[in-house]
Parts: sequence; structure tokens; C-alpha cells
Amino acid sequence: MQYFYLYLILLLFTAISFTYYILNTYSSVYYKDEQGRNVEVDDKEVTIAIPVYNENVETFRNVVSAVSGQGVKFVVLGDSSNEPYRTITEENGGTFVLSEERGGKRKALSLLLNHVDTEYVMFVDSDTVIPAGAVKSMLSLMEEDVGGVGTNIAVRSNKTGVSYSAEFLERAREVVFRAMSAHGNVMVLDGRCALYRTSLVKPLIQSGSFVSNKVMGRKSVMGDDRQITSYITKTGYRAIKDYRVTVFTDPPQDYKKFVKQQIRWSRVGWTHFFKEIFNGTARKAGAFYTFEMVYMYLLPVLVVLLAIFRLYLEFAVHRRVALDALTQIEDLLLLRATHYAYTEFARAILLMLNVAGNVIFLGAIAAKINKERIKTIAFGSIALGIMFATTLYGLITFWKQKSWMTR
Repeated sequence: MQYFYLYLILLLFTAISFTYYILNTYSSVYYKDEQGRNVEVDDKEVTIAIPVYNENVETFRNVVSAVSGQGVKFVVLGDSSNEPYRTITEENGGTFVLSEERGGKRKALSLLLNHVDTEYVMFVDSDTVIPAGAVKSMLSLMEEDVGGVGTNIAVRSNKTGVSYSAEFLERAREVVFRAMSAHGNVMVLDGRCALYRTSLVKPLIQSGSFVSNKVMGRKSVMGDDRQITSYITKTGYRAIKDYRVTVFTDPPQDYKKFVKQQIRWSRVGWTHFFKEIFNGTARKAGAFYTFEMVYMYLLPVLVVLLAIFRLYLEFAVHRRVALDALTQIEDLLLLRATHYAYTEFARAILLMLNVAGNVIFLGAIAAKINKERIKTIAFGSIALGIMFATTLYGLITFWKQKSWMTR
């Protein structure tokens, strides 16, 4: 009887997984057509806001130069950091504001909004160089029901395994988030560069629950971008990405830092997974959003549970009894077929569905990799293993969100 339940679960799991891969692959391609929209919005109604704390000077200079080239107002808040950031900002036509006391990124974002009087605000990290025309492109997707627009994220290659691993995960997220954008909402607009309706996000960002964010009673400085995105969705607006705009980020220095990064993201993800399920945000975001989120987070858990169940059957149940039960249940599942060939055929179908789904999804990811595709896919297998393990670890430690895990 135990094998009966196992086969039912495997059959259901295979069908769901195959559906997940096909839907994401198709919808991610379909989103190209969605990006044909062209909403007319005055870019003078945008202010770019940049928090800075002890950033590399040359990196910051490049960031400000790129922001200045957008042709819109911008303001920089020095989080207990004054020169040379003030001079660089003012030389490029921006406004510099100094916060004498170190408050962290959440506090900096809150203070920046005191200096934004435009309809839209774009937050840009002090190490993120945005491409020319980014503001105009992202504004073109600001339909009436859109509350925020994010960008595509790419990882600069330094020819190390960890850079290939990080890039593979970003391309996998691109496939999934393109599909989610096509259906209405993504789970997170990356905080490195995102455009919002000022009046929509200002009440949240300047609230005590944002500035002094807590998880299970413990202060957490992590996940500001995920919290903002969830808020947008909960208020009834859509959060999407503009994949015509790509910003580049440096990879973690080594696999140890990569693992820590994945743990941080996992903990934030699980925190908002529980919140969005129970506060109705997932329901507001729609069935596709809910399906994507539940599958992404519960997949590792289900895999582990299935493995434990199979081990139980192999070692805790007498092998002969188990095999006899397996034979009987397989007959039932195969409409009481009595021939061994039919049983093997059923197993082959399950295997084919699994392989087909994975190959299709991997093909969609590979199509997004612009260079060194083989290396990126090879090291991507390491990244998937790390993400699998850190997702499980993040589940049992999600309340541990201290500052040592931040960027």
C-alpha cells in the first residue's frame, strides 16, 4: 500500500513539474511581445535616489556619471559619508544630502524620499551603473496598474566558477520572472535599480515597520526590496521587469560568500513566502504567481520528503512484502495490466516527462546566456545544488536575519 501512495505522489509531482517548466518556457518567450508597450510619461517626473556609504570612489563616480546621463533629477544621501561623494554628486548636477549618523540602507531610503517631489522615484545602489536610456525604457512600462518596474540583472564574468554559477542562477531567474511579468507580477524588484510610483511606496518606506523591520521580534536589515515589492502587490498594483534594461553586478568573491548570499536570499524568501500566503498577497497577485512561488519554495522540501519515504520503504519494510505490494499497485495504476512490459512502459513515460521538462527549461535558460554557455551551464549545476541546500537551510533558520549577512 505504501508504494501506491509513492507512485501517486510521483505521478502528481511529475505532472506539476512538467507543467511548471512548459509554462515558464512559453510565457518567458511571450513576454517579448508584452514589452511592445509604450506608455507616454514625462521623464521630468522622475527623481533618481542613491544612498551611499563608504563606496569605492571610482565605482561611485561611474554610477553618478551614468545617472547624470539619464537627464533627470537625482539626489544622493551620504549615510555618514560626506566627501568625496558630495563633490562628485554636485559636479554632475545632483543634490547631495548628508546624514551625520549611520542609519543603514532602510533609513537612507526613508530619508531620501523627503527630497523627492516627483511622481516617480528610481532607487539605484551606489555600486550599480545603469545603462543609457534606462529611465525612458522603464517609464514606458508604467501603465496605470503598474506600481513598480525592475531591471534585468547580469553578473560580470571574472572567469571563476563562482561567477559562472551566479550568472546561471540569474538567467534561471530571468526565465521565471519573464514568465511572471507576462502574467502580472514578479516576486521581487531587485533593489540595485527599480522604479516606483512615489505616492505608492512612500507610506511604506517611511513607516516604522520598514525602517525598523523585524522578523519574529528580531530586527532585520535584509530584504528591503522584497518587502517593497510585496507591498506593491498587496495594494493591488503590478510589479514587473523591463528586460530591455540590464544592470551588471559583481559576483561573490568565492563560493563561501556565494553560499552566504544564497542563505540570505533564502531566509528573506521564506519570510515573505509565509507572509504572502497568510496575508492574502499571493491571492491578489493571481493564480500563476501563487503557483510559481509555492513550487519554487516547496520543491526542495518535497524532494527530501520523497527520498525519506523511499528509504523507509527500502529499509523499514520487509523487501519481499514491499516488492509484492509494488507489483500489485503497479497493476492497478496500469489498469491491471499484467505484463511486465506495460510496467516498464509506465516507468519510461514518467522518465520521459521528467527529462523533457528539464531539457526544455534548460534550453530556455541556455538561450539567455550570451557567452561561455557551456561553462555557465556546467557550473550552474553546482549553483543548483547550493541553492537546493540553502533553501532547506533557510527554511529552518529564516528568522536569523542579522546584518553580517548583508551585502
